[in-house]
Parts: sequence; structure tokens; C-alpha cells
Amino acid sequence: MIETLTAENASAHEALHCLHMLRSDASCGLSTAEASLRRQYHGYNEFEVTEQEPLWKKYTEQFKNPLILLLLASAVVSLLMRQFDDAISITIAVVIVVTVGFVQEYRSEKTLEQLNKLVPPACHVIRDGKEHPLLARELVPGDVVLLNTGDRVPADVRLLEAFSLQIDESSLTGETEPKHK
Repeated sequence: MIETLTAENASAHEALHCLHMLRSDASCGLSTAEASLRRQYHGYNEFEVTEQEPLWKKYTEQFKNPLILLLLASAVVSLLMRQFDDAISITIAVVIVVTVGFVQEYRSEKTLEQLNKLVPPACHVIRDGKEHPLLARELVPGDVVLLNTGDRVPADVRLLEAFSLQIDESSLTGETEPKHK
């Protein structure tokens, strides 16, 4: 059908050349018929959901924290020095901290899943020369996506035009301030 652009491949070309390779147009976007064909070929714009990690594995992952490992080492040293009260106290504290961390992580994952089900990501695209609201899962290669202030980027996109662009990269980098691009 069409040549699929990878992130490395697409970044090596000018934005308009990428549009040309995808047989799309910056002002008209794709036709509804072409978008439908591409969806049949490429599928929906969704992550493949892998089987979730068992809860016991998620719980044991909490013990890989360096501070937890340090506390466990302290408990072992206390045990070797026959300071049983200290060893038991440290071990109980570690179990409590790990359990609280596990419960918080589990709850936040479930909350995020529920939020994504309640409010599926949406976007605006140009199709047939007009702006259309669309669920992000309906995007196909070659769609022209319109972004406004506060919008989330719904897929891997190539910017054609931007004015005073600031990106909130906090979920990727932890930076609290938006970056000027």
C-alpha cells in the first residue's frame, strides 16, 4: 500500500516530503474513503495490550528500590549482631513501606485505566478538506492532526506548522515547566 515511515525515517525528511510519501495533503488531509482503507490495512491507533504482570511480581518489584535494599541489609546486619529487636523492627518497617507503595501504585494504575475508559483520547483532524473531531484510535498514517492549547498529542506526529509551541514533557522527563519548541 504505502511506505510506512519510522521515527528515524520520517525525521530524515522534510515534513512536506513525508506528507507526499503518505499521499496526503496539508490543507485537505485524507479523504474519508482513503482513511477507511488505511484503517483496514494498518488497524486502529492503539497500543497492543499485553498481559498484565502478576500482582506478586509487581509487589516484589518494590523491593528493588535501593533504599529498601539498604534497609534489608541493615536488618541482616542487625540479625548477625544478634540484635533481634532491631532486625524485626526494620523488617516490619520495610514490609509496611513496600506494601503501602504497592497499594498506591496499584490504585493509580486502576484509576488511570478507568479514566482512559471514561474519557477516550480525542483529537481534531482535517479530512475531505474540513475539520472533524475524532477519537484518537481512529487516526491513520497520513492524517493531518490539528493541535490547540491544552491538547494532548494523540499519536506520533510530524509538525507542519507551529506558533509559540510549548510542550509539557513532565510525563517523560519529570520537568515541571513546559519546554519552548
